[in-house]
Amino acid sequence: MKHVGVIACLGFALAGCAKPMIWDKAGATQQEFNKDSYECERDMRQSGYYGQCGLVIQAMHQCSYQVFYQHCMVARGYTLRQ
Repeated sequence: MKHVGVIACLGFALAGCAKPMIWDKAGATQQEFNKDSYECERDMRQSGYYGQCGLVIQAMHQCSYQVFYQHCMVARGYTLRQ
C-alpha cells in the first residue's frame, strides 16, 4: 500500500493544481460510458494509432491515438470537461 501513496503523490506533483478532465454526456450511465470508451479504445488500437508517441509528446497531449480516441468519444456525444 505504501507504493500506491508514493505513486499518488508523484501524480499530484506532476499534475500540479490542474483539475481532472472527465467525459460527460447528458443522460449516459456508467455502463454506457464504459461501453463507448472501450469501443473507442478498441477502434484506436485496430487503426494502428496505438503506441506511436513518446513520453514528451504524450505529456503535450498531441498523440495521434489520444486525438483519435477524443474524436471517437465526441462523435458518440461526449464532451471533455474539468
